[in-house]
Amino acid sequence: MAEPEYDAVVVGSGAGGGVAAMVLCEAGFKVLLLERGRRYDFTADYPMRHPDWERHGNPFVEASHETVKAEAGAELDRSRLGLFSGPGEPRRLRSGFRYRRVLGLGGTTLHYQGEAHRFADYAFRSASEYGFGVDWPIGYGDLEPYYNRVEQLLGVAGSPDNPFKPPRGAYPTPPHPFSPASRLVGRGAAALGLKMQHNPLVLPTRSVDGRSPCRHTGGCTRGCIFGAKSSMDVTAIPRAERTGRLTVVTEARVMQIEADASGSRVERVVYLHDGATRSARARVHILAAGAVETPRLLLYSRSAAHPHGLGNNEDQVGRHFMETVTVMLNVRYDHPLEAYRGPPIDARIWDRADPRSSLAGERGGYSLGVSSSMGGFHGPVSYALRTPGFGLEHKRAVRERFGRIVTLFGSAEQESQSGNRISLSDQSDSAGMPKVSVRTRFSEKDARAIEVMFRDCEALAEASGAVATLNRHSTYDRSNASQVAGSCRMGQSPEASVTDLWGRMHGIDNLYICDASVLAGQGAGDALSLTIQALAWRTAEEIVSRRRSG
Repeated sequence: MAEPEYDAVVVGSGAGGGVAAMVLCEAGFKVLLLERGRRYDFTADYPMRHPDWERHGNPFVEASHETVKAEAGAELDRSRLGLFSGPGEPRRLRSGFRYRRVLGLGGTTLHYQGEAHRFADYAFRSASEYGFGVDWPIGYGDLEPYYNRVEQLLGVAGSPDNPFKPPRGAYPTPPHPFSPASRLVGRGAAALGLKMQHNPLVLPTRSVDGRSPCRHTGGCTRGCIFGAKSSMDVTAIPRAERTGRLTVVTEARVMQIEADASGSRVERVVYLHDGATRSARARVHILAAGAVETPRLLLYSRSAAHPHGLGNNEDQVGRHFMETVTVMLNVRYDHPLEAYRGPPIDARIWDRADPRSSLAGERGGYSLGVSSSMGGFHGPVSYALRTPGFGLEHKRAVRERFGRIVTLFGSAEQESQSGNRISLSDQSDSAGMPKVSVRTRFSEKDARAIEVMFRDCEALAEASGAVATLNRHSTYDRSNASQVAGSCRMGQSPEASVTDLWGRMHGIDNLYICDASVLAGQGAGDALSLTIQALAWRTAEEIVSRRRSG
């Protein structure tokens, strides 16, 4: 069989891959989109279509042990343990690394909670502005037009009246009203001199492209049964398919990226599909498999020209890996809040986000938030399973708790460190590909962020009238990273980065990266997806420009 040829092959269909495929197809490219997971149908596949939806579990659970070496664990100096001790609750050092993702058409946008944050201008100059991490090779002005385009595509709902973000015009759709829980915590925040802000969300409050507006079920992480959440499978990918130039192959496991003899150009991708090994050629190749899988694939794609992995002759692939740095408190109030309704995270507090500001406190560069479901409490079954007791006593206790438990959380940017990295392990997964080992050590600044975020969340709980704290934990003692980045970061030189400012790999003319691995920072703890999408749009336009210029 002849090897098919395309203008572009895109590996991965999440935030970056979906946008890149759309932009290229609309520019006239013939594109092959390879996705490791299946295609989901929101009208049939998601559990909240059923009355007993909580018994159906999460459809997107992916076995992390198939990717990460079983005994791999994050490292942290035990002398810092004292920072995280609560009353009668010693903190334990975590024993392994876990991260959350989705294998499916649309990638992790299928289960994300829809936060759509622009990074502030100072976040691109963190090293020169406040001595944290590294400066990006681009600035906010380079991404602003692409932020605008992505927000229009997704119908982002939000309010422009946020003094802690760059000035901007109106969002495509109005903000969601604050939930009862956010209004209550907002009053506590005001008493502390902080301001609750509307959280921009890819949950349109008005119809976009004929899709339903958000119905406030709170089930975003289990898949939106109305197709309202603007994940890639209902936005960018259908637009690309309407051009007639997109070929989607699901349940395709990419195993190798093959370069030519000189090592300066990629010739083909090799993948498994329907039990057979297949390959495809293209003029340009885009990796968008995420900050763990993209470096894994590059490191495994060795050749004579790249003996340490594709594009890794300077030993930069996999380095500067960043995970989520968060703290969470599940707190209970003594009156109903209907916490099971509405978007999972409708509000944030950004007063501490700018480390240069007098409002930042002891360790700026983080935001605080309120969530109705991050702590595992959503429907009645989740409350019943997490409530002690038996019989009538248990029934009364569930009634007293239901809809009254919310999560107060803090989210910070992890300091970029060369030693925090993804590497290949000596174990293999079921397809015979090496798993990865994850090394991630928190710096003193990271540890300080966890400490002060705990303190702020506890102050918010008290000021808003919480009657009990059910549990508290952080990514220090419970690994469950949902936003990972930085393992193939962009930069000026191949000695300190993997790609240039356009996402093109140093020394490889036709290989680009359009996922979180190119991020040089995490925007002071903001959600990453909108920046990934804006960068992908910018990279795809550069690819189109290069083709037109020959």
